[in-house]
Amino acid sequence: MTKRACIVIPTYNEARNIGELLPRILKEAENIPTHELHIIVVDDNSPDGTGTVVSEFARRDPRIHLSSGEKVGLGDAYKRGIAYAMAILKPELIIQMDADHQHDPTLLPLFVNLAQYGFTLVIGSRFAPGAGNHGLSFRRRLISRLGTMLVRLAAGLPPLYDCTSGYRCINAQSLAQCNFRTLATQGYSFQSSLLSELVWNGARLVEIPIIFSPRAHGSSKLRVRDQIEFLANLGRLWLRRMQSPEPSEPGARSPSAAGEGLDVSISGYPRIGELQGREVRREARVPAVSKRGPNAAA
Repeated sequence: MTKRACIVIPTYNEARNIGELLPRILKEAENIPTHELHIIVVDDNSPDGTGTVVSEFARRDPRIHLSSGEKVGLGDAYKRGIAYAMAILKPELIIQMDADHQHDPTLLPLFVNLAQYGFTLVIGSRFAPGAGNHGLSFRRRLISRLGTMLVRLAAGLPPLYDCTSGYRCINAQSLAQCNFRTLATQGYSFQSSLLSELVWNGARLVEIPIIFSPRAHGSSKLRVRDQIEFLANLGRLWLRRMQSPEPSEPGARSPSAAGEGLDVSISGYPRIGELQGREVRREARVPAVSKRGPNAAA
């Protein structure tokens, strides 16, 4: 049976962007021989006709899927898209990606290839050594860096460079272990909640630097309401962490156990063929974290 990788792309008023992005992704599918690539566009009934654009692509290519629904928030859209992928397509990998061209599709082969090396979570980092974030204003860079620091402190995560990145490749079995009902956030803080859940469950992770380009068309959907929710979610993460017991024996798994020594960064944008047989360069080791996550096994 052919292995599948599903890209989940939430959209709201992204008709022009998605019409340009889908062909770019399909072109990269030719460079991923190990998986059949599918694209799930989760559209919140965009008034600009985004759903119509995607439907036309889906009519011509069965690898493109449209999931429509009411506008609730980014987190809800991701939950719908992931549920669609798991129930209908049963993929090995799920990739989170934005529709606005700020996430470079040419990195998709590298993401999938790293997953074949045993990494259950690949993070496209805007702040790892070698990354570029030309698409972020000074204010957004400050918010993102501060957000990463606060998430690490609240959830007891290893020293990651980017805890709020929206460009990730996740093993579907790791996602199946997550309790999505506890990820109560509706907006952008869903990303940090999901990351915490994955690390608490022992994800083997790697960060790679990305070039975060300016948005091609349209404007950012980040609202003040999302920032308030993010701060409130930090409290929920901290409470869940504090309510879980400490490891009772030396062999017990802590949140960072699976990721220890695997906080790595890859210089530049190597193609998938260039990575074959080459040792991944290590940038830093991840120290143990004092508290276990709520779902870690004793």
